[in-house]
Amino acid sequence: MDVLEMTRRRHGELVVVSLRGEVDVDNVSDVRRCLDEAVAAHGPRLVVDMTGLTFIDTTGLGVLVRLLATLRDRDGTMALVAPDGQVLRRLRRTNLAPLFPIYDTLPQALA
Repeated sequence: MDVLEMTRRRHGELVVVSLRGEVDVDNVSDVRRCLDEAVAAHGPRLVVDMTGLTFIDTTGLGVLVRLLATLRDRDGTMALVAPDGQVLRRLRRTNLAPLFPIYDTLPQALA
C-alpha cells in the first residue's frame, strides 16, 4: 500500500493540490479536508494533480464529484491532471471523465 502524500500550492488564481500514493476509504476524509481547506484559503478555482496517484477508489471519486458540484455552485472550476493510467481508466469506467476537464500534464492544466 502506498502512503498518501498531499501538497497544496497557489498558481495565480488557481490552487493546485497534488496527490501521490493511494486514495481509499481509509484516508478519504484527509483528502476531503485538504481539498476543502485549499478552496477555503485560495478560492474556487482548483486543479487536482493526480499524476502521482496509483489508486483511487469510489469514495475518492465521490469526494471529487461532490467538490465539483460545490465549486460550480460558487462559479468555480475544477480540473484534473490524470495522465493515462489506472486513475484515468477508473474515471472513464465510472463515466465520470466527462464531468471534468482532464489534462495529461500540470502545465497543460495551468495554461
